[in-house]
Amino acid sequence: MGNHSQVNLAEDEELMELMVEAGFDSVFLGIETPDEESLTLTQKFQNNRKPLVESCRRITQTGLRVLAGFIIGFDGEKPGAGERIVRFVEETGIPDAMFSMLQALPGTALWSRLEKEGRLRSEGTGMNQSTLMNFEPTRPVDQIAEEYLQAFWDLYEPALFLKRCYRYALELGSPKGKRPFKLPKWPEVQGLVRVAWLQGIQRAETRALFWQQLWGLWRQNPAGLVPYLTVCAHGEHFFEFRQEVRQQIESQLAQIRAVPQPLSVA
Repeated sequence: MGNHSQVNLAEDEELMELMVEAGFDSVFLGIETPDEESLTLTQKFQNNRKPLVESCRRITQTGLRVLAGFIIGFDGEKPGAGERIVRFVEETGIPDAMFSMLQALPGTALWSRLEKEGRLRSEGTGMNQSTLMNFEPTRPVDQIAEEYLQAFWDLYEPALFLKRCYRYALELGSPKGKRPFKLPKWPEVQGLVRVAWLQGIQRAETRALFWQQLWGLWRQNPAGLVPYLTVCAHGEHFFEFRQEVRQQIESQLAQIRAVPQPLSVA
């Protein structure tokens, strides 16, 4: 069972412990960006209270698996935002990093502001990972798209992803004590077989790594086995999806280039 929370959840240790006791095993955090200036601009003040890495680590150590949302393309954002997001994800070890370009949605304050400034391109499509932003950004859209594609590709490179999953599973639920090991249910057994085939046999770049990490978890934190296999299974979707994202974003960029229009705002 999961939950949608804010980063300041890390400040309420009692609440986190109660969530674990109640059966919550994961939380979704809208981190959006590790850039403090962008967080201030978007009024995400709760994400600036404590270092984000520390907050994510505290939540993880309580026993809650973090799923995090990240966005690129904020006004005033400095070059290299994509690389900074990748570094943050690697530092925290968060396996499930949902990444997309900023979209202005109708009815929001962002939409109203951009409409007044004449910067809207089209209706918002939500947080679609294969869609360009629907407004004129403050830096070249080509630059943002290039950073986005590279970061998305790096986040879900199979071997690096598995290593991140392993580090995270080792940390999950510590240091206050590990959950007792429970025999997996049948759907989990089926998932194990599929993941083991794809990552432990079929894919050469992850073959040895998968079994080494599975054995390491069995010895050091068996309670992390099911979460580890869960996020490994999530990776299978993104390993293939990143190619689709690249193709669709590049196709949209080609359409924009074909129609003369400003791609940045001074």
